[in-house]
Amino acid sequence: MFRSDGLRHFARAEGAQSLVEFAFILPVFLLLVTGIFDSARAVWQENTLAFAAREGTRYAIVHGTGGNPVVGPCTNCVNPPASNRNLDQIVSAVTNNAVGVYGITVTIDYPGIAGTVCNYRTCPVVVDATAPFVPMPSQYLLGGAFQLTLRGGSKLYIQR
Repeated sequence: MFRSDGLRHFARAEGAQSLVEFAFILPVFLLLVTGIFDSARAVWQENTLAFAAREGTRYAIVHGTGGNPVVGPCTNCVNPPASNRNLDQIVSAVTNNAVGVYGITVTIDYPGIAGTVCNYRTCPVVVDATAPFVPMPSQYLLGGAFQLTLRGGSKLYIQR
């Protein structure tokens, strides 16, 4: 004969086993999901920095010696002051186009030919934008102890 109460007991044991397996798998699954989100967020921020650096470089090449206002030259300027031949407008162009990225450091360079600084037609302008990136597990579990530096850069030649 077949007893139905034995099957009920077997079903309860299976439910408890599923609960224990779920408790073991859940942290690994959540770490995997947050890793996917963090990777996507890092790629998005790096692409945003590259776009913003290109916009800053575009502003610099349009406003070379023939532009109004004239910007540059400056070699190895990091976050230049407003008095430095309107280089702050390049920094503004970068930070205004980097929507959603915070803590940006902008480096502007007019490398010229053979290390000389130039600000006339066909001279290169290099704009680099860097920003810190803190992954979510580091931010919430380690207090932001682990971070990466994301970079976007652009090099174009003065057109005017």
